[in-house]
Amino acid sequence: MPRREMTLEKKAPSFDEYLAGGFLANAPILFLTYAVKVFLPEEVLPPELEVASILTVALGGMTAGYLVVKKGDRDHIRTGLKTGLSAFLVNFAFSSITHAETNLQYALLVLTLFCLTAMLGAFLRKITTRKPC
Repeated sequence: MPRREMTLEKKAPSFDEYLAGGFLANAPILFLTYAVKVFLPEEVLPPELEVASILTVALGGMTAGYLVVKKGDRDHIRTGLKTGLSAFLVNFAFSSITHAETNLQYALLVLTLFCLTAMLGAFLRKITTRKPC
């Protein structure tokens, strides 16, 4: 039986892990959207809801970036950026299905939020796992 050698170097996350991170990042905003549609069915929504949705997107992006980087520690910032792009693509697909029109301003805001917060989550993972010398 061949002996396997253990290596300390982690591999980069796979496509499936990035895709899972994209879905995970969108879960909080999808739950918030569903709850708003159930409890506030009218067309005009309060402006405070925009702040809540931005914070929800940020929370989802940070969580996804943190967890995807946990799977592979090669390059934290690049992994966070790829996770943010994956989250944006998943969100854009969901938005295209659920909304008749998805404008460019909304798309750029979501892209920026997901990329920045996923990179922040990846950076948080990096600084929380440093071992003291």
